[in-house]
Amino acid sequence: MSTEIDGQALIDRVIRAVAGRDRRAIAALVTHDVHYEDPFSATPHRGVEPVTDHVAQLWAAFPDARIEATGPCLHDGDRIVALPLRLFGNHSAPLGPLPATDRFLNQHGMLVCELDATAHRIFRARLFADRYAAAVQLGVLPQSGTVGDRALRAIQGFGILRGR
Repeated sequence: MSTEIDGQALIDRVIRAVAGRDRRAIAALVTHDVHYEDPFSATPHRGVEPVTDHVAQLWAAFPDARIEATGPCLHDGDRIVALPLRLFGNHSAPLGPLPATDRFLNQHGMLVCELDATAHRIFRARLFADRYAAAVQLGVLPQSGTVGDRALRAIQGFGILRGR
């Protein structure tokens, strides 16, 4: 059975829920047994409370964070959707073990979701984003090609790269 997906409405709901910093809005987006993972978490988050706790960490670390769609919702016409997004804001509070860097983050990503049978709630979601680019923007890792990058590569045993 095919259920028509309103991709733009789903993007709008995700953006409103994250931008509104409202745990109830996030909970309304997902099923009770939601499974969520991203490259910034060591393990997947299962269930409404762990997912909302994870999003709340983002709100705390980036109090001015904004999220926007960077393209149309892509979907298979049934239950799989991909939402191209961009998150940006200032890292002004600790994020887990990472202290505030007071740096601006501009992170593009793709949120791929499997919807429930009604195509109204997210059952499974995975964010694809560039963790290395985020670490460089926040000053955790040196920018590619810099002296710091070459020193880090030498320490890791890759030697010093020439011509970069």
